[in-house]
Amino acid sequence: MLDFMDGIVEAVEEFAEGAAEFAAFLLVVLVKWVILLTTPVWILPYKLLRDRNGGKCENPDCNSCPFPPCEKGEAEND
Repeated sequence: MLDFMDGIVEAVEEFAEGAAEFAAFLLVVLVKWVILLTTPVWILPYKLLRDRNGGKCENPDCNSCPFPPCEKGEAEND
């Protein structure tokens, strides 16, 4: 009888581990889908801010420029 109960306990533990791994996998997939679906919402404000000056920052100091591919001060700061 004790061997039978030990088998049931082991089966329940294996099921719980498998369920936890499956839940973690689903969570990762869900997070990736949320990022994928909301990426256009993040990119649009960046592009609008960057393009308001024609893609060129007003500050010639490109090292601290919030828009990395700066064209204005690029030659001066190489």
